[in-house]
Amino acid sequence: MPTDATLTRYAHQWGATAVPFTGDHPKAYQEHHPQVQQAHQHLTQSAALRSLMLLSGPNGIGKSHLLGHWRDQLDTRLYLPIAITQASLSHAGLLSYLARKLGKPSGTRSTTLMHLEEALAELGDTTAIIILDEAQNYNHAALEEIRLLLGINLASRPAFSLILVGDDYLLGGLRLRSHRALYTRIACHYHLDPWTPDEITQLLQANQQAVGLTDNLIDPAATDLITQASQGLPRTALQVARAAWIAASQAKANVITAAHIQSILPTIPAVSEGMTPTRS
Repeated sequence: MPTDATLTRYAHQWGATAVPFTGDHPKAYQEHHPQVQQAHQHLTQSAALRSLMLLSGPNGIGKSHLLGHWRDQLDTRLYLPIAITQASLSHAGLLSYLARKLGKPSGTRSTTLMHLEEALAELGDTTAIIILDEAQNYNHAALEEIRLLLGINLASRPAFSLILVGDDYLLGGLRLRSHRALYTRIACHYHLDPWTPDEITQLLQANQQAVGLTDNLIDPAATDLITQASQGLPRTALQVARAAWIAASQAKANVITAAHIQSILPTIPAVSEGMTPTRS
């Protein structure tokens, strides 16, 4: 595995300002996909209405990245986003974590609920947005606690906006009888579909431009292999492109070829299973 110093040397070798294809460039990641913009619109509407939204999609489609970018654009005078990524929390742990995020101490369940009610009331016109990432991994009790919080103090409108983020199976799981009360509160469901080959290609080009590479450093055959291997998942496409870039750098090449792609595919578990590169 190359060291940071080696990666920096490789970047200079290509004339790049940083290592490409890292996924660390939100603008490059977001600009070229209409689904991302549509998801942002639904998220913003859900926040404004204090409603419950479900954002779903396969692993690697970029749900967490999308949410982070959207959250960073929110007006902090109007919204207080609280992202919870520890889906292993119990129902008691979830309430305690949320109380601390709102600047309140936790204690017994009744004390924690009282503090949460106080904290939400103190926000005034500022809307709290609770984001539960990997929501399919929460147990029933934890999701039920969050649902009950929506109607805290029998408010005329929900006490906060709730965004559930999960995989393709989350909606089906919420349809079950045990989650029916939460399921019927979902005001909007937006599903992120795999990206098209053209969109993956645009993502690769945008990531190159983000590090100062104005000329495309991936030849067409290599681009085709990346889009095929990624199966429309941006994360996988960037993983393959980055590994191939390292292989090309080690070979002192000035372009990423199909041979570089084929050489690294077996090293990436997400694509090595069921992916047989086309032989020339």
